[in-house]
Amino acid sequence: IQVDLQTQGTTISTHTILHQLNEKGFYGRRPRERERERERDKKAWLEFAKTHLNKPNSFWENVLWTDETKLELFGKGEKNEAFKEKNTVPAVKHGGGSLMFWGCFAASGTGCLESVHGIMKSGDYQGIVTKLCLCQRSWVL
Repeated sequence: IQVDLQTQGTTISTHTILHQLNEKGFYGRRPRERERERERDKKAWLEFAKTHLNKPNSFWENVLWTDETKLELFGKGEKNEAFKEKNTVPAVKHGGGSLMFWGCFAASGTGCLESVHGIMKSGDYQGIVTKLCLCQRSWVL
């Protein structure tokens, strides 16, 4: 915006632009950085890497990596600066729930993405893996 205005002969400060955008309801946000993993996790990752360092490519072609993530729709997750009253805009009373997703990938590319309803238990996980991924090849989990 500042460069466009300067080409038209108008000089305006960055602070003034940000102030005007904030008044109109546009706020600049940056994603919060997750704290580095605990020392215990780092040691486990290093041990895994050392154990599997010399595995051939044929081994990795049969490994399926999985992960889950939970997205909060409305409401407060972690107690953090981003969730302090001065940094939030009320949107939904009494929260709004969350969505949980499960996904996988392998050396051959990305796999399935599944929406998980409720709390994911062992049986749910096994059902998703069986239904969506294991039918294609023999994965090492």
